[in-house]
Amino acid sequence: MPTLGENARYNGYVAWCLKRKRGYLVGIAFVDEQTLFGARMGEQVCQIARYCRLHEPQSEQQCIEALALDWVEQHAEDYSEDSVHEAFVQP
Repeated sequence: MPTLGENARYNGYVAWCLKRKRGYLVGIAFVDEQTLFGARMGEQVCQIARYCRLHEPQSEQQCIEALALDWVEQHAEDYSEDSVHEAFVQP
């Protein structure tokens, strides 16, 4: 997660890997629910940063904060603790 820097680490293992035209798509299985939740929160930070880069009309901090709030309103439910629990519990 480049947005979080090289110190962002989450224990897990490669659960599956698919070759694509431009690299690989990798699925990670995390070692416990807390690690999964932390990784998903990290992913959310990265998604917000990407959203801001794509929609940023100017680099004013107030505008970036408004874009981040807009993203959270649209997507935060996908990163809730309940959705993490659902992903962690196997059928």
